[in-house]
Amino acid sequence: MTGRIVSGSRNVFIVKTESSVIYECRIKGKILKNDKIFYNPLAPGDFVEFDSAGLIRNLIARRNLFTRFNVKGNAPQLLAANVDAVFCFITPASPPFRPRFVDRLLLQADAANIPAIIICNKIDLFSTINDETRFAIETRLSDFERLGYELMRISVKTGEGLDELKSKLKMKSAALVGHSGCGKTSLINALLPAAKQKTGILNQKYDRGNHTTVMSVLFENDIEKFTIIDTPGIRRFVPEGIAPGDLQNIMRDFAPHTGKCAFGLSCTHQTETGCKIQEALKSGAIHKDRFESFIRIKKELSGINKVSRNPL
Repeated sequence: MTGRIVSGSRNVFIVKTESSVIYECRIKGKILKNDKIFYNPLAPGDFVEFDSAGLIRNLIARRNLFTRFNVKGNAPQLLAANVDAVFCFITPASPPFRPRFVDRLLLQADAANIPAIIICNKIDLFSTINDETRFAIETRLSDFERLGYELMRISVKTGEGLDELKSKLKMKSAALVGHSGCGKTSLINALLPAAKQKTGILNQKYDRGNHTTVMSVLFENDIEKFTIIDTPGIRRFVPEGIAPGDLQNIMRDFAPHTGKCAFGLSCTHQTETGCKIQEALKSGAIHKDRFESFIRIKKELSGINKVSRNPL
């Protein structure tokens, strides 16, 4: 039989067939060929072949994968498979606006050739933000759009933008990724009321969400034909499968300058004369926050920045 992974942990996976029959399955021998390097061997969205005893015997070739590097497990972690888009969540407040976190999500999506859509939730909170902060947020959001990323402004609380978002989902599969407390699970409940997923409240001391989604879970809307994979809230997103030297080729605002510096590919883009990245930074072609993201991610990918608990 063939089915799609809905959720799973350790070696127990919930698999749903095309006829909507649910099975609890395990991997035969606990290891899938070629997947030994992953922190978890399967992700929601994976298609597998299994037998009547509930043993998963084969993983059907994936169209794509959205991953991160699990620092605690010291291995790549699968978050979602076979998706048409990654919805990168951000909020103007509660939790605070963190665009450098989104930089990392966009990097991972671009590296995997998965279209990324930035979802700015809780736009009803813009009225509570002072003018200076609002201007800084709008500037950064505009920069994402300048780079070619689609931006959707929604409020799960008021319902603003939800119809447009639902139309984007029709006949597609999307992974929702973002910090705890940004509203991913609330969106699931708004689009799929029958899901009745538990939502958490913000930690008032640290102004961040508490983890309520502990593993990725796939939800289906059988009427409007779309699939959503809700991923756990992530406080630290470390990109996976990207070599430090490839970072400049993947980040959209850096790629046009690759190899054009006076010192070529050996340029560190910090103090060298004739650095095209520095020239782009000074002209505004590269946002200063994006440059900061570039430097931090490159150090992290090089294994230099291992000590910091919160690189953002």
